[in-house]
Amino acid sequence: MDVATALHAAAAVLLVLAGAAKIARPETTADLLFSLRMPRLGFPSGEAQAVALGVVEMGLGIAALVIGGPVTAGIVGVFYVGFAAAVVRALMVGATSCGCFGRAESPPTRIHVAGTIGLAVVSFMAIGGATPLEVMENQPVGGLGFVVLVGVLAGLFLVLFTALPEAMAARRPRPGS
Repeated sequence: MDVATALHAAAAVLLVLAGAAKIARPETTADLLFSLRMPRLGFPSGEAQAVALGVVEMGLGIAALVIGGPVTAGIVGVFYVGFAAAVVRALMVGATSCGCFGRAESPPTRIHVAGTIGLAVVSFMAIGGATPLEVMENQPVGGLGFVVLVGVLAGLFLVLFTALPEAMAARRPRPGS
């Protein structure tokens, strides 16, 4: 099994999940875009811009999973480099949320930066590998094991980017306590 393709496919699943979250709850991402002083690019509101970003993320994630190939893998890698830069900027301005998954409780962290850089690297590595569908074709039971592996990896990355930072923030002593 192609490890880079499995990790890249998990990164693509995260794009789909994050995109869906931005579409369903754009406020957190809109707040982050505002705090980063991102230009609106002609969108009528920050929420509309967040929804558009969510649509693009979902489309790219689905394309990476269904079509695959070096172009989509490269674009996914570039997106994750951009996400890492956004999280670094969020850390620098003291943003309270990374804005990734539509949850205000997900603070930006260095772990998040390292994780997004890691997902960028594996997506760039997947440029020379098999597509997710090609890997599945060469697996028993229609690639069910690959699908389960990708789902588990995506779930672990989701925990890394959301629950772990929340747990770490909860452990920090609060002023006056």
